[in-house]
Amino acid sequence: MTADTIPVSAFMICFNEERVIEPSLRALSRFDEILVVDSGSTDRTVEIVEGLRGEGLPVRLMHHDWAGFGAQKQYALEQCRCEWVFNVDADEFAEPKLVAAIAEAVASPGKTAGFSVERRQWIPGYGYTHPLVKNDRIVRLVRRTKAHYDPEQTIHESLHVDGVIGKIGGGVLLHDSVIAPELEFEKQNSYTSLKASERAARGKRPSPSKMLTAPIGYFVKFYLLKRYFLCGWAGFAVAAGAASYAYQTEYKSWRAGLGR
Repeated sequence: MTADTIPVSAFMICFNEERVIEPSLRALSRFDEILVVDSGSTDRTVEIVEGLRGEGLPVRLMHHDWAGFGAQKQYALEQCRCEWVFNVDADEFAEPKLVAAIAEAVASPGKTAGFSVERRQWIPGYGYTHPLVKNDRIVRLVRRTKAHYDPEQTIHESLHVDGVIGKIGGGVLLHDSVIAPELEFEKQNSYTSLKASERAARGKRPSPSKMLTAPIGYFVKFYLLKRYFLCGWAGFAVAAGAASYAYQTEYKSWRAGLGR
């Protein structure tokens, strides 16, 4: 470990991420270790990761069969060696300012058990969101022994933290999830099916009225409350996509409740 090394384990789960994984991992080069858990990629993902390790990046590559988002990330978290861990997805890029802010946070954390970071989205036809768009703030930096993922969360997993959560104020996590439209619709179809199945497994009863109210609510949330209207038609497309996601989830939940 050098004087510039940050005593944090960055961890990432991945599958067929050759398009985005290299810049994502390079951005984490100051961390003490970068743990990559691959679930059987068939593209160049593993080759790229091993190449970066050969260049001297502190990468540790492991294989773990896919177990669902929550369980997969929990497995990765448990393999980390440092007291502090930072989760990043393969299509996310930590700005240098964010990395520096993380270093400051873990140097004098007090009794804080975790920190949230701001995430800024890249959208087709616009680029990274307008500065006045209300970006997501998500918990990603935590004490390893004070946080966990719920293995029952097969989709939209989140960290559950036992203790005080602070905020990282400097820099953002850039999110570039842009893929071809047909793949985007495939992904949305898969994710909404997982979400509906998760609801059913938890015994959550579907409400037919939500097929109307949820899409409207999500459109208003993104377009007006989160201010995506500032991104023009590109922002409208994001809000419409969120509404479509909400409708598909509620429709599939309703159909599952019918039993056929």
